This record gives sequence, structure tokens and C-alpha cells, in this order.
Amino acid sequence: IESKFATMARLSAALALTLAATASAFAPAAQRSASSTALSVAVEKEIGVQAPVGFFDPLGFIKNGPYGSPEDNFRHYRGVEVKHGRIAMAATLGMLTQQTSRFDGFISPSQNLKFADIPNGLGALKAVPLEGWVQIAVLIGLHEVIIKERPGKAPGDFGTGYFGVALDDQSAGQLRSLNAEIANGRLAMLGILGMFASEIINGEVLAETKIFG
Repeated sequence: IESKFATMARLSAALALTLAATASAFAPAAQRSASSTALSVAVEKEIGVQAPVGFFDPLGFIKNGPYGSPEDNFRHYRGVEVKHGRIAMAATLGMLTQQTSRFDGFISPSQNLKFADIPNGLGALKAVPLEGWVQIAVLIGLHEVIIKERPGKAPGDFGTGYFGVALDDQSAGQLRSLNAEIANGRLAMLGILGMFASEIINGEVLAETKIFG
């Protein structure tokens, strides 16, 4: 039990470090004059409002949020949702990939520590050197400062397209892809949290995958 609490403490510390680096994502902006141009429909009918739940805001964050009008609140929270969804999708794929393969080389040559020595899952929190976590936090912070969304565009639009393919025409294909990204991001956020919870409960990474052989 003590080891599980220690793992959770390390997880909390790592999350706190990462959140500190990304705090700008949650800071209210004084002016968001361009936000309304990216919202041509009511928030109740925006991308991501999907069956069977539909528009879901039981606590009234859109109407009563601290970022201005309902449109400004929606833009902020949608940007946060898209960002977290993308991170969760990468994390989920990373967990699955690391079960079968690792990078060659050293994560810390000075400690003679290889990537293959880093366990999958929460065990990595205590295996990765502190310097590694600092580098990760600095990289995230630089990304927040340097990489900005395109003014007047939808939340999460950094001008990089969709796997290099420009999607800026509001066509049916673009809207379908954006809806799929949001839905997959939501599932991935639940998925990665489920993986962590399963590891803590079962004491083993991805224990459920044993049913596949």
C-alpha cells in the first residue's frame, strides 16, 4: 500500500510540474476580440456537441465562466479540451507502444540508464531522472510561449493542418474530422486515466491486455 501511495505522490508531483508549465492555458485573457469570428454558430450547436449526450454543461461554465461572454468561455474551454485530448491520445498510444518496443540508446548516459530500463506506466515517474522531468517541463513551457493559435480561427488551430493536409474550408470533411478528433480525445482522456487506475489496483501495467494472448 505504501508503494502505491508513493507512486501516486510522484504522479501528483509530475502533474503539478507539468500544469505549472502550462498554466498560461488557464489564465483569463483581458481581450479576445477575435474569438467571435471563429464562432459562427451558437455554442449549443458547435463541433463536439454529439449524440446521445448533446450539449452538456450542467455546471454552467459556458454561461458563468470567468473569461467573458459565453462565446469567449466556450473558446477557452474548448481549447483546453482539445489540448488535453491530443495529449491523452499521444499518452494512450505511448502506453500501448511501450509494452512492445523501446527506443535504443541512453536516456541518461551519466547514470548509464537506457530507455529500455524505464518501465512502462507509472513506474516511469520514479525511474526517469529529475533532470529529465525538468527538460520535459521546460519543453512544454516553451511550446506554450512560442506556439500560438491562429487569431480568429477555431480553438486548437495552430495552422499546421491535419497531418500536413490543409483543412480550412469548413467543408463536411473538415467538420467530420474535427468532430472525430474531439470524440477520440475524450475517449483517450478516459482511457489513459483508466490505464493508470488499473495499474494502481492490479499492480501491473495494462493487465487487461493479457486476454489477447
